[in-house]
Amino acid sequence: MLWAVNDRARLFAYDQGTLGCSIVSSAMAYGTSTAAARFWEGDGFILRKQDDTATLCGIVPRESVEELREFLYYIGIRNVMSTKENLRQMGLTPLGSGLEMRLKGDIPGVPLPAGAQMRLAGQVARPDALRLVDMYALLNACSNVNFVTPAFEPFYLDMSHRLRHGAALAAGIYRYNSLCACAAAALSPKQALLFAGAASLDERGNGLFAAVLSALAEKAAPRKIILLCDPRLRAHYEEMGFTVFGSCSKAHLS
Repeated sequence: MLWAVNDRARLFAYDQGTLGCSIVSSAMAYGTSTAAARFWEGDGFILRKQDDTATLCGIVPRESVEELREFLYYIGIRNVMSTKENLRQMGLTPLGSGLEMRLKGDIPGVPLPAGAQMRLAGQVARPDALRLVDMYALLNACSNVNFVTPAFEPFYLDMSHRLRHGAALAAGIYRYNSLCACAAAALSPKQALLFAGAASLDERGNGLFAAVLSALAEKAAPRKIILLCDPRLRAHYEEMGFTVFGSCSKAHLS
């Protein structure tokens, strides 16, 4: 059985792993009564709908599969994000997997080079804060087949809304007034999910990206610091002190 979630506190019990953090953070930013994100609860799992994508957290029991698949079809879902186990339980073929990683200890720090300055963005706007337009430009410059940026308007509106409502943090390093590394974190009561990270080609290999993640981890404390990454980047994040604790996958709903 599925029922709409009208009290976001009901979602907090699922604040575990990257999927749970993402869902809870969305509810903290948008509440449960807007079209931007819709939430439902089932027997042992929760569901978020954003655009044509559903994100599932928890364990979908076998007796709920038929109802859930029919419900997803009628609310216009084309893509489903969840664990491989849930997707296979639903008769869906997982397409690619991301590794869930958790930070153990502190990220090794490096001194900022001459002309470099760390800037944060949060609930309170500051003149010296990270500018989202700069962040978007850097992410867009680093886009590739595995990292595609959305259009500017939805990116800007979503990020600024999350920041104002305390559901996200962002940090970046400027060097001589040019942004060279940045990242953001979605916040839930227990976790901080790192996302939207990039470093300019000219600045890679000098530890600035790790410094950005370290600043976000410090600002988000005492939350657990987690991320979802391409398996090919596993060694890169392990060097910073992250360890794998799970995985999730995407599937198309036919």
